[in-house]
Amino acid sequence: MNLPFILFTALYPESFYKSILEACSTNLNDAFLKYTVVQSIAFVSLILGIYTYSRFTRNSIKEPDSFKILYNYKNIKRLGLSLLVVAISGYSFFIIRIGGFGYLFTHLHNRVELQSGQYYLIALNFLYFVPLFLMLCIKLKNKVSDKVLLILSIVLISFIFSSFGARKNTLILLILVVVSYHYTLKKITFKGVNKTFLLIAVVALSLYILAIPIVRRKDALAKIESKEINYEKALSVKTLLYNVSYTFIDVFAANYFNEENAWHLKGLSDPVKVFLFKGDKSEAPPVDQGVYFWNIVKYKKDFSPSIPRGKMHKNSWPIENFGFGYANFLLPGVIVAFYLQGLIFALVYGFLKKEVVNPALQFMYVFVVFNFNFSNLRLSQLAATLPIALVCYVLFYIVTNHKKSNRLL
Repeated sequence: MNLPFILFTALYPESFYKSILEACSTNLNDAFLKYTVVQSIAFVSLILGIYTYSRFTRNSIKEPDSFKILYNYKNIKRLGLSLLVVAISGYSFFIIRIGGFGYLFTHLHNRVELQSGQYYLIALNFLYFVPLFLMLCIKLKNKVSDKVLLILSIVLISFIFSSFGARKNTLILLILVVVSYHYTLKKITFKGVNKTFLLIAVVALSLYILAIPIVRRKDALAKIESKEINYEKALSVKTLLYNVSYTFIDVFAANYFNEENAWHLKGLSDPVKVFLFKGDKSEAPPVDQGVYFWNIVKYKKDFSPSIPRGKMHKNSWPIENFGFGYANFLLPGVIVAFYLQGLIFALVYGFLKKEVVNPALQFMYVFVVFNFNFSNLRLSQLAATLPIALVCYVLFYIVTNHKKSNRLL
């Protein structure tokens, strides 16, 4: 979403956060000029990483021969529904443990604290795979009941993800469904897309993205009923862009960090420290280094790893690959970070090409493209998610190579 953000800022320069310019001691034109130069180099580095990998591997997308001989409908459906049961069991345990839905929905502003230490919630990652297995079932037998089950599962899983006051998980789910549909059921082309449906989907997703932050505010229901919320501001184009784009964070990184305050991988081991930390959590550093970014801009003073989270406000501007690279090693850091990211993108896509209908590979492809970078937060998420993907891959392999899977019954 870089281009829409830049165009909007060019049309409405007063919309850009002045606090960022003040923290960086610069003006809007100079800030965006420096960002544009660094971002252009980052893009070239990413492409070079992809090209480097693709030069040595020239596999073409190929669906396995004799599809219906390789995959057993009954086993795949059982696996998908079993994963759904496991994930819902973990979610139900969480809801009961915190005191019910009422407590959850009235404390979404403390969602991080609510989920802290609830490691069994990792099982919710199984939910991503349920629609993928169901689409595989539809490809095998094309039953109406499976199509209904697919739609219901997407709605249910979207509700579960959204009930935590987060948007990204639901958006990743929907992207994953589209990618899986493209590779498993029917190739999607721009000409084949219903333009009316696409418009409705874009509007609905935009409203969803804007609504979630309103719902997760403290005393949100009371504020909605008393009409305290400024809907003109909350539902504006500016709010939407700042919710879906990390460009303003990257602009900050490109203009704030220099040779004197670069991090040089300080805090690289913080996720491990936090995991092993037994004392007061406020004395531990944040895993999300975007907390430092937010506090720098807010208080106009330098914050860097590994300052304890208790000495800072808990708000965060999540660091993506640009912010990570520049905050640690300036322009060389950006070049290396994006080059390696390009290599990893191409590597995962290479795995997917070998078996495009494999749900585990579809998941890893989407997860890496939309959620992977070298920041502490994203690496921690990868460490938590990768075992789930590996479990699903192994289970899928067992199911597809079962002795009775040589015939569809």
